[in-house]
Amino acid sequence: MSRQQQEPARPSGIFYGWWIVLASMCVLVIGSGFYWQGFGVFFLSLQEEFSTNRAALSGAIALSQLEGGMLGPLGGYLVDRYGPRRMITIGAITMGIGFLLMSQVTSLLMFYVVFLGVISVGMSVGIRVPALVAPANWFVKKRGLAIGISLTGSGLGGLFIPILGLLIVNHGWRMTAVAAGIAIWVLAIPLALIMRTRPEDYGMLPDGERPSERQPTPAASGSADASSAARAPADPMEGDYTLRSALRLPVFWFLAIAFGLRQFAVGAISLHVVPFMVDTGRSLEVASTILAATTLTSVVGRLGFGWLADRFPPRYIMAVSMLMVGIGALILSNVTEGWTLLVLYITVYAIGWGGGAVTMNATRGAYFGRRAFGTISGTMDFVQMFGLVLGPIFAGFVFDLTGSYTIAFTSFAVSAASSGVLMLFLRPPRRAPPTRQDATGAAHHEG
Repeated sequence: MSRQQQEPARPSGIFYGWWIVLASMCVLVIGSGFYWQGFGVFFLSLQEEFSTNRAALSGAIALSQLEGGMLGPLGGYLVDRYGPRRMITIGAITMGIGFLLMSQVTSLLMFYVVFLGVISVGMSVGIRVPALVAPANWFVKKRGLAIGISLTGSGLGGLFIPILGLLIVNHGWRMTAVAAGIAIWVLAIPLALIMRTRPEDYGMLPDGERPSERQPTPAASGSADASSAARAPADPMEGDYTLRSALRLPVFWFLAIAFGLRQFAVGAISLHVVPFMVDTGRSLEVASTILAATTLTSVVGRLGFGWLADRFPPRYIMAVSMLMVGIGALILSNVTEGWTLLVLYITVYAIGWGGGAVTMNATRGAYFGRRAFGTISGTMDFVQMFGLVLGPIFAGFVFDLTGSYTIAFTSFAVSAASSGVLMLFLRPPRRAPPTRQDATGAAHHEG
């Protein structure tokens, strides 16, 4: 039996795609807990260690987002070509090494080199992209729910945040960095072994369908095997684009702008909310717990909005999530030492933030299909990176200039709301005509 025909084990008859989803969720727990959200816990300790201002330190985070955007097309291509198993293994090893090296840095310049040259590279190419591409390749009709469950990992990563805060307070940020690096190796590398690229490589179809359940399409007519039949979109309304054909569509560029306006807000808030909470008189442990509560609450949005994206046009669901982020940012700008507005911020912002993370990927899948999903997503990440790059620096600069985040958070509210309005006008493109699969969608798959 050939490697492509070898079907993964399916315990209890469960469609293997759901095990892919579970593994992706756990990988994203690691990415969120130690990088996206958890790294904000290191922020004040690093600022004190290197005697620098917040704008300068935020620059490392901003440049990492720039780097991530530039590596996005490469990361997507590598996942499409070599599969998520290899890429997650490489990413976990690289990130772990990066945190061990970070524990030894003695200057801001050395921190920049390690963070940008090792940690961010491992995260961008080997964690984030494959963990999002894999579920999108295994599901079509249930893609929103699958991505939503996977992205609950970004919320559940909040469980690590109070732990990191306690470790930093009791053992220092250097020992905490060592512990983080070892934890990434121990947790992420075994998860990579679960990953597979596409169901067709194992004689299955997306969503666990049987070949007899798939309606014949012009692209699949005359084909005798499940793999060929399944290469046509499972949903006749779904796109089937290559990267080249997607780049010719205006909606590709407008989506990238809308997503970038959202990222301008969420990237900066995730980094600066812990320092902001400390500025309001809360301890680092309490501030870390608040960030953890926000990420955990986002699970509601990730699951709920993922479910909605399978039942309604995703652009409308995306617009609602962006508007909620805008309202949440506006509430945050008025938070002081009290708890009423803080609880309201956590509820509104977290649900909108989590929902947008899901529907952003569900929208890409619905508009452009699975053929080159990783490459198209990575390329769009490159275009929309302006938000992730500018947001953290802007927030740090505003604080250094005014001693407050009020102007920054209000600007983020306007940006997120604008992105939501823009989404309402971005209709999906017509389905691309069947074409020969090009190199960006071709698969050199794992066994």
